Amino acid sequence: MTPLQSSGQVGKAIAPFGELAFKPDIRPDVLFRLTGKLQSTLELPLLIEIFFKNIQSSVSVDGISYRVRERQIVVSQGRTSAHSVNYELSTHGDKVGELIFFRSSRFPEYELANIEGLLSTLLHPLRNALLYQEALDASFRDSLTGAGNRVALDRTLDREIELSRRHEQQLSLLMLDLDNFKSINDQHGHSSGDAVLKETVRAITDCMRQTDLCFRYGGEEFLILLSNASQADALIVADRIRETISKLLIPATQTTTMTATASIGCASLTVSDSRQSLIHRADLALYTAKNRGRNCVVGEATLSQGLMKEKRQ
Repeated sequence: MTPLQSSGQVGKAIAPFGELAFKPDIRPDVLFRLTGKLQSTLELPLLIEIFFKNIQSSVSVDGISYRVRERQIVVSQGRTSAHSVNYELSTHGDKVGELIFFRSSRFPEYELANIEGLLSTLLHPLRNALLYQEALDASFRDSLTGAGNRVALDRTLDREIELSRRHEQQLSLLMLDLDNFKSINDQHGHSSGDAVLKETVRAITDCMRQTDLCFRYGGEEFLILLSNASQADALIVADRIRETISKLLIPATQTTTMTATASIGCASLTVSDSRQSLIHRADLALYTAKNRGRNCVVGEATLSQGLMKEKRQ
């Protein structure tokens, strides 16, 4: 393992302790205590924090950053500095991300050996924490579409409502229902219906910002949570989603394709709203969109105007 020097950065790959090219100069009791502490949690942020705090007696670092790019995981402790050493981590052939150490001065070879010795205690706890995180993420995901499930919706919406009020930001909710979805299942079969649901979530995701969230609410119903978005902003996003779904050509057989449309209702957070009342008003707007012929978007302003018109009549 030869370090790659570039702009103050060192790149190396780290494997289990027995494969190290340099032997660390760390007392066995230090490694033993660190191993015990790392095995005390499966929470990834806490694991990285424990590791950062407990390596300082063996090698001084200003900060560390752990990353798993394909899963968009970034956990950092301390601060970045001019010099860094980057390790690709793996155990039993499985990649478990990369860990970057930062410091204002260069790392000499003997300190790199110490870092590698310390890393040998982290590999297995890190792999276990990733497996735990994966299982935890799966418990909040709809297994078919990858959208958040009802449990995730309840927790997230309560949190977003609280944050919206605390920071005096707007919050909007879209309720989307695929039109005539039963006919798709009846005509093409349930596997084709599943394909439509997957493509619908993909289309929704393509139209959202990174801060927006999509949840599967029922069979063919989805809720899209738009943080810091007014009613006008939400209606623009809703119509973009509606139009994108209407243009989908989803394979049914090798020679035929399916199309789908969606109706969408929109509601925005008010001072007196709870999670249930916000969802209820989005559902009312969706119901109106269905009654108006489907494949359309209805917001609360439009809904209020319609109700006033009905009362005058």
